[in-house]
Amino acid sequence: MSFFNNRYSSLLITLLLISLMVSSCGTTHQIRHDLKRHEKGASYFKGFVLYNPISKKEIINYNGTKYFTPASNTKLFTFYTAYKSLKDSVKSLAYFRAKDSLIIEGTADPSLFYGFDSTKVVAFLKNATDSIYLLDKKIDENPYGSGWAWDDYLYYYMPEKSLFPIYGNIVKYSLENDSLVSYPSYFNQYISVIDSVIQTRELTENKFYYAHSLDKKIYEVPFITSNSIVAEILKHLTQKKVKLITKEKEYDFTFLYGLNYDELYKKLLVDSDNHIAEQLMLQVGKEVANTYSVSAAIEYSLTNYLQELPQKPRWVDGSGLSRYNLFSPNDMVFLLDKMYREIPQQKLFDYFPVGGTSGTLKNWYGNDKPFVYAKSGSLSNNYNLSGYLTTKKGTLLIFSSMNNHFKVSSKAVKKDIEEILLEIYNTY
Repeated sequence: MSFFNNRYSSLLITLLLISLMVSSCGTTHQIRHDLKRHEKGASYFKGFVLYNPISKKEIINYNGTKYFTPASNTKLFTFYTAYKSLKDSVKSLAYFRAKDSLIIEGTADPSLFYGFDSTKVVAFLKNATDSIYLLDKKIDENPYGSGWAWDDYLYYYMPEKSLFPIYGNIVKYSLENDSLVSYPSYFNQYISVIDSVIQTRELTENKFYYAHSLDKKIYEVPFITSNSIVAEILKHLTQKKVKLITKEKEYDFTFLYGLNYDELYKKLLVDSDNHIAEQLMLQVGKEVANTYSVSAAIEYSLTNYLQELPQKPRWVDGSGLSRYNLFSPNDMVFLLDKMYREIPQQKLFDYFPVGGTSGTLKNWYGNDKPFVYAKSGSLSNNYNLSGYLTTKKGTLLIFSSMNNHFKVSSKAVKKDIEEILLEIYNTY
């Protein structure tokens, strides 16, 4: 009797496995069919790759070898490069004591007064009994990245890169009880309240404008950076004189270490923070090539970490603001697979936006149990999503959906991606 029960159970399991395989194959066929139909009827360019990192099998590859403008999907490469290159804690400040002088220099740390605990740096400077001198040194490239849109200079998402960023190189200002309030307060003197505003800042100087009719609005506007501004802001924060000096010799610097890099990595990916992306790559450049240069960091990463990418990308910045960047869906999946194999899964997923829960995916992929951990990337007429998906059956899959040059609303494109990923979630 037990023989027949065992045989019957084996038959049921076999039938169930066949049913699951047929269901998955049917879904795969349907998605492929829909993608091909899209190619005939749509006016924009789409790529989609689905990969199983456990079985190491590619499930779907549609335009996987083609190049796309990645937008903030570029930050996946920035994250991996920084993760491989930088140590546990951020170098917040370089300093050298000479007789009765404290000489300091920036280290491209993006965190100072940018939503992170900055008390360690401020306390260090406040407690200094020496005169403080700030070296007037800059990064080794332009403050704007190659291919950035010049007329985005007044939007919060495109601050300048700099050696000593502070407040994210952004000034926030508003009217409170008819009084103008700005952070940092140094910029109060450069803000004019007028009847209406066409632009919030002049192109070539730190002159800002506020519309009196919008007295509840908070403006967030990048400022033109300089070490003289940093010195003035530090003077206000520490209540000490901070004098700007030129670098006349090499100093044997000691470093003041701040927060753990994990805090920056999470904000980088969850909030898709451009400022952190660019500053991290500057720090990588200094670490691997002794130059505060994003391009040097990119060259090092492609040569030493990512030499096996399926398609050689065109990679020009850390944030993805540049439309010069070109990556393929295959590149995205390759990197995500590499990250999955090198970083513990729980730690890796904690860096990512979670569908229905956090960051740029908070309003998408809602479910009783989170199943999408992915990085989005948006520029006008472009939307991409690349990351990890855990199916209802517990299967882990890697995907990249890249969509370029559409004139429909991005919401429609996002909805299309959501429907595909939900079908995959329920089937595989």
